[in-house]
Amino acid sequence: MKHEPDTELETHVPTDLLGFTRMARANPKMRFTSLLGMVWRKEGLLASFKRQPGGKAPGVDGIGKKEYQEGFEDRLGDLSARLRRLAYRPKPSRRVMIPKMDGRYRPLGIPSFEDRIVQDRMSSIMQAIWEPEFWDCSYGFRPGRSAHDALRQVAKVITNERTQWVVEVDIKGFFDNVDHEILMKFVGHRIADPGFLRLIRRFLKAGAVEDGIYSATTQGTPQGGLVSPVLANIYLHYVLDWWFECRFSKSCRKGAHLIRYADDFIGCFHNEQDANRFVVELRTRLAEFGLEVSEEKTAIHRFGSQGLNDKGARPSIFNFLGFTHYVTKSRSGRFMVGRRTERKRFSKKLKEVKMKLRLLRLAGGRAMIDYARQHLRGHIQYYGVSGNFPMLHMYVYRVGLCLMKWLNRRSQKRSMTWDKYSKLLRSGLLPTARIVHNLYPKPAWMTQAGSRVR
Repeated sequence: MKHEPDTELETHVPTDLLGFTRMARANPKMRFTSLLGMVWRKEGLLASFKRQPGGKAPGVDGIGKKEYQEGFEDRLGDLSARLRRLAYRPKPSRRVMIPKMDGRYRPLGIPSFEDRIVQDRMSSIMQAIWEPEFWDCSYGFRPGRSAHDALRQVAKVITNERTQWVVEVDIKGFFDNVDHEILMKFVGHRIADPGFLRLIRRFLKAGAVEDGIYSATTQGTPQGGLVSPVLANIYLHYVLDWWFECRFSKSCRKGAHLIRYADDFIGCFHNEQDANRFVVELRTRLAEFGLEVSEEKTAIHRFGSQGLNDKGARPSIFNFLGFTHYVTKSRSGRFMVGRRTERKRFSKKLKEVKMKLRLLRLAGGRAMIDYARQHLRGHIQYYGVSGNFPMLHMYVYRVGLCLMKWLNRRSQKRSMTWDKYSKLLRSGLLPTARIVHNLYPKPAWMTQAGSRVR
């Protein structure tokens, strides 16, 4: 089902781009031919400049927001002029390697600050055009949608839509294997401005610099670039979402649902044969567009109310968006989807905290406390979901122990006793574990027509 037209969508679209969204919604086959002027217009570039945070790491030129503000009017005028005459060429991104939970590394591209401004403007324009066309099953990097909305939909579909089988899928190196030519064809479905298309292609071909060595990019989208999320959504909109909603789900015997956040997605099915067929046909579908299913991370799980009642069989679990989902019951005995922090992420984040606190010893106790407080606020904001309180409380407790340990390691003398530290905790030194997001769906009987419960 496509995202229904409503005024809520328009509240997340920049005012000067509302016309594009309305035209795209009213004319699904319309191709936009004059978009470059929206990119080089100074008002739009200024708005994109203001949206950029000041603390981001600089790109290959070493210029951040603070440095770019020096002579800003001249810089903005020069940038606008270069974009207008198609003389603007993006700089290569600065590539750094980010460790993954499985021990491997993920490349992350850090664009220059000026490229961030242009990419932000282009991303806003493409988002305004494609937002009415994206399907409801897509949640990642879309205005007014979040990972918690995707998790809430998972619980709703499994609980109320008779899901009994869940397919956990991972696309192998998605951002590294996007085919540029196929992507440009997809973008060309709605955009026919040659200058705008040329600018997209220049960003895709800009390359990367790692340890002073330049490498060209012949495929993939630069992870870390502001234009990458919307390009990834456009690619998967045609490759996966449209195929599932318009073709595959119509051939299923009973309920079939897809929930996708960026390149992470799961399929929910009532029938086991449909689940098995989805994996087989998905491999073929992705191969047509240069993508591949990661076999070691793809599995079919018996997951639903019937699996809870199967004697002698242990219900499966699956991971999605940092949470392990499992089968459980409510206090009244009804089937429920439970969730807890994925153990690998729990351990990885705790190790990062320990390392950071260890490095902050020379900065002083206040800096260590401020870091721990800020980190826990962010952790609670994401992982504070219904059913996850035990793991959340354990994480807050472990971070507190780690903080006390490294506060005492600043010198040879033990300066923080347990009694003193306990008093500080009670005074609000660190945030306490709490549930921020209620992800439990209303039972189907409470939402049916004629129900007296609202």
